[in-house]
Amino acid sequence: MKKVVLIPLVATSAMLGCQDSTQTKAKEIEAITVEKQQAAWVGDFKGTTPCMGCLSRCEDCPGMAVALELHEDQTYTLTRESLSAHNEVEVLKGVIRFKDESKQQLELMNVQTRNLLYVDLDQQLLEIREDQTAKRYQMQSDFLLNKAV
Repeated sequence: MKKVVLIPLVATSAMLGCQDSTQTKAKEIEAITVEKQQAAWVGDFKGTTPCMGCLSRCEDCPGMAVALELHEDQTYTLTRESLSAHNEVEVLKGVIRFKDESKQQLELMNVQTRNLLYVDLDQQLLEIREDQTAKRYQMQSDFLLNKAV
């Protein structure tokens, strides 16, 4: 008499279902992470920086008011205003180019100076970096823009 061996198909399909749900959850977590990274750089950032010709704040110069709007469609609106009233208000618009996959380093296209930025995901701020090299300014704290709430 031959013995019949039963293979439980239900258990096999349940294990495959677990793998599918694990993969689905992993994809959901990845999507949330990407969404948070996008949310970190999208928004309105404001601050006061040294004047265009200065590398740090001067005692006799109040600096510049800077407002930067970063849009989800990877465009920006940059407004720079001299607080000493020496220059007209400058409004620049253009496209953002990301310098890395994490979208923490970006470049404002069509801006000649102070166009390289670093997004601090933890602090929700932008740091303006030196042109060409993207190194920090010596007085780094003078070149920060805080995310408006």
